[in-house]
Amino acid sequence: MEKKTKGFRGIPWPWSLILAIVFVVGAGYFIGYLWSFLIALGFSAWQRKNNPDMPQGGYCLEKTRKQLSSLGIAAIVLILGAFCLIYMWIMFQEGTDGWEIMDYVKMMVGGIGGLLFFLCGVYTAYISVRDAFWPEKSTLARSIRSQMPYPDAAPGIAELFAMVDKDIQENGQWFDKVAVGKEWVLGDEASYIPRIRVFFGRDEIRTRRNGNHTNTSRILELHILDDRRQHQITTLRNPRELQALLDCISLRAPDALRRPYGEYDKWIGKSDMEWENMLREYRVKQGNREMAAFQMGNQDAGINQNVTFTGPDGSVTSRVTPDLIHQTLLECLRDGEGTFSLALGCPIEQYNVRYVEMECFAAFYEDLEDIENVSPEDMIELGEAELFLKTTATGEAGKNLYSGHVLETDIRMAEEILNGWLKGVIPNMTGWTATPMWQKREQEKRREVPPPHLALLAPSGVFQSHDRFTIEDVEVAADGLVDGSYQMVELVLTGGYLLMRINGGNKMDGRCTVSVTRPDGEKLRFFENQCTHRQAAAWLLEFAKGHFEPNWKEWKDITRRTERETAHKK
Repeated sequence: MEKKTKGFRGIPWPWSLILAIVFVVGAGYFIGYLWSFLIALGFSAWQRKNNPDMPQGGYCLEKTRKQLSSLGIAAIVLILGAFCLIYMWIMFQEGTDGWEIMDYVKMMVGGIGGLLFFLCGVYTAYISVRDAFWPEKSTLARSIRSQMPYPDAAPGIAELFAMVDKDIQENGQWFDKVAVGKEWVLGDEASYIPRIRVFFGRDEIRTRRNGNHTNTSRILELHILDDRRQHQITTLRNPRELQALLDCISLRAPDALRRPYGEYDKWIGKSDMEWENMLREYRVKQGNREMAAFQMGNQDAGINQNVTFTGPDGSVTSRVTPDLIHQTLLECLRDGEGTFSLALGCPIEQYNVRYVEMECFAAFYEDLEDIENVSPEDMIELGEAELFLKTTATGEAGKNLYSGHVLETDIRMAEEILNGWLKGVIPNMTGWTATPMWQKREQEKRREVPPPHLALLAPSGVFQSHDRFTIEDVEVAADGLVDGSYQMVELVLTGGYLLMRINGGNKMDGRCTVSVTRPDGEKLRFFENQCTHRQAAAWLLEFAKGHFEPNWKEWKDITRRTERETAHKK
């Protein structure tokens, strides 16, 4: 059992800093500022000695604390604004007799300028204090949280900052005040490197002439655009560090575009279609680079290119290894359940039967309070798996007969069978149950989807169903999700094959739950995600207009769960 330390454990930051400042200012009047300052330093050293486990802060926390330095700028701006307002008020009180139009104009301009200065000073002071004292609400924290797969369900500020700090500590390279790690670029905000799509380096010298005086200023900035078209800017101080910083980002994000700052306005103004084309080109470039790297260095890594792997998120790859299978099984168990498949590019033929594909459904249904702390070994021991082996055979008149075999087993046995299948080994079929006509069954599932319609459910319980509707009706439904007019919206597209259902949140969880179907060959897959009402409305419009192309890695595959629920209802 961990021994608890009794007694006084010190004063946490930033309250210790405030207390030290108050003590130095107050006690300095009586005993001298030097002595009061030394006493404050001694108290701080005593705290650290008696409390070695006190948090020292990290790179992220240090950046938020440095925002306190902006209080000086805020004070200057506040003083200027207050001075302008007071001066204007005194001038107005002296009387306006004899004023001309230009005097009124000067009064109005001075008053508006003073008010703007004052408001800017208040806002700067608010941001400084907020970021330093409440880092969970800081701009840096919001930039990290917004790049999580589920921003509304992101972990606490300590875990967010620790995630970035660990990457910077282990892999970071510093350029001026910007650090580039393996996964994060930490500047005034944080940018997740896999999401960077375009970045720019700005180095401009501006010259201003005022009479006989010439003033020059140099602007050094790093601009980053990510896959959401979000824009992060970091101001630099050392011009010699900018090019090295851009080179490092190019190495860490080799598929992102490095463009001159002169093209920045063009990229910001790109249409949605042009942006989607860029994202598509990015994925192609990334795939070509990964394939080239594989062909150059991974020939002896146990990778089987004859197998096509389809993951739980719908991603497809031909670079399949036993480690990929193991990690995917653990991913399914951590998520509760998941399905992935291994399809042979050249099916194995034996006794006129062709073995085509093996699908694995892995699940972890143990009701544990602290699922996050369950070890991978325990998950493997307690998890369960269902393997579905698809086969074909040639029947009369040359027609293909489709069949399958199902085996319910434990995770270790499933992984052993999958690794054998990866090497082209047909499993021992003892204990497998035959399930004929698997392709016909998939096609029947496809026909069971209801016809096209738009269904709406109001919070009061009033239900509407429209077999005929326009895109304007869908826009009204999207607005209703945002303002709370509709609790549920369901849209089925032409042919009854593609469906999106959005359920509004409740008192326990205010997020929307979005379910969507996606065709995958002869199979219809179901995916689920949680998001804000505005994001759900945006997805609904994209789905209705045929522009819905999300990052499927951020969606949970619920195909097997949906199939089981449907079978149970029958």
